[in-house]
Amino acid sequence: MPPTRRKRRRRRPFLPYFFRVLAAGLLLALLLTGGVTLARQGEAVLPTPTAAAPLPESSSAPLPSSTPAPAPMPEPEAPYDYAAPVPEAEAVGDDWFSDAAFVGDSRTEGLCLYSGVQPGACLAYRGLTVQSARTEASIRVNGEKMTALEGLERGAYGKVYVMLGVNELGWYNDQRYYDNYADLIDLIREVQPEAQIYLQTLIPVTSKKSAGSYINNPQILVYNDIIAQLAEEKQVFLVDVWSAFAEADGALDEAGSVDGVHLTRSYYQRWLDYLKAHTVAE
Repeated sequence: MPPTRRKRRRRRPFLPYFFRVLAAGLLLALLLTGGVTLARQGEAVLPTPTAAAPLPESSSAPLPSSTPAPAPMPEPEAPYDYAAPVPEAEAVGDDWFSDAAFVGDSRTEGLCLYSGVQPGACLAYRGLTVQSARTEASIRVNGEKMTALEGLERGAYGKVYVMLGVNELGWYNDQRYYDNYADLIDLIREVQPEAQIYLQTLIPVTSKKSAGSYINNPQILVYNDIIAQLAEEKQVFLVDVWSAFAEADGALDEAGSVDGVHLTRSYYQRWLDYLKAHTVAE
């Protein structure tokens, strides 16, 4: 048999093989490059650090507080100066005297009769003194005679106005006047503890009356000083009615009196007007 011929292996061309290797390399490079890019795309992007904002400069202003500051304490009221007369103020109306009691002599009687005032009580009588106001039954209340002090005890008053001293000028005893007046003030306060007590200085008399009588202006000034002293000591209100009627010479105008002591109707009204403009708020 003829010998078997071995088949020769065909050589594959070199260039196609080279291109395939090159293509595979490029593909691998692309894959590697794409993976890195994708990996980089998956990384978190950190913010670029910036410079810290400067802290504010310290200030002397206080920091706000959740607790409110306490309110300032009110200024304490100054104590009332009982040594000084009640100052002038806006005039009150007629109803101010509806709960007032007037205690006095014939001059106060004239005030109640001719000024137009309508007080709660007028406990006045001619000849009344700081002593007889508590010892002599000279006042009539509902037809019954009693002392001025007893009459005062029968009611309830917000104010008590007192003017006494003209009839006492004949005592020629300043200490007696002081002592009896001081006792009367204490008794008034005892029977009317809630009332404002007003001591009125004595109205002067005319020059003609003062020149020839124990009822004279120099002694009236002495008694007015005693009244002012008692107002301070007893802490009651002082109403300087004298200043509303005293002329340059310290006397009452002749035209304002019918007898040198008692007043005319218009002057009683003037007295009331002065009282209206010199009150202390309740």
